[in-house]
Amino acid sequence: MEQVELNAFVRDVKGKKVKRLRAEGYIPGILYGKHLEEPVCLVVPEKELVKILTSTEGGRGILFTLNIQNGEVRKEYAILQDVQFHPTKLNVIHVDWHGISLEEEIEATIPILLKGEAVGTKVGGILETVLDEVDVRCLPMNLPPHIEVDISNLNIGDSIHVRDLVVPEGVTIVTPGEEVIVTVVTPEAEEAPAEEAQAQEETQE
Repeated sequence: MEQVELNAFVRDVKGKKVKRLRAEGYIPGILYGKHLEEPVCLVVPEKELVKILTSTEGGRGILFTLNIQNGEVRKEYAILQDVQFHPTKLNVIHVDWHGISLEEEIEATIPILLKGEAVGTKVGGILETVLDEVDVRCLPMNLPPHIEVDISNLNIGDSIHVRDLVVPEGVTIVTPGEEVIVTVVTPEAEEAPAEEAQAQEETQE
């Protein structure tokens, strides 16, 4: 599991006053954790956070070491739980972290990366991605940043399911095994639902 360090500061400012912090180049956030007496309100430097998010697949599958400064520095380990973006400007406006113990298993969502070119697409098939991430359970240090799936051998009519994934030792997939990750269909199969809908409309008329 990739690890990154991020400076953080305890904040007393809440509500509408947080807007001033954003103007000063800080992103508000909150740290949750069952080992904490109560959630900790934080701010982190926007430039540091954005650099991490853009270089680590959005921070998923990353172990954050938060260097929390409040008179003295204390370290907290955490994974990213949620990132909120401005609806129009698309910049980060708030972050939630889930504090963890390195000795306890966690559940996390990690992305699926498709590798190769499906052989079925070379003969007219259409590649359909149904699932682009899965939930896993493991110790924090065993959490993979992503799971790779080789789709090179997929022909028309073939599918890869969650149960087909190969994960590192110590990692358990929580997502149901029967769920489809990716499949190759014929153009006719993709158009069929639209044709059926049109036929139903004509029947109703």
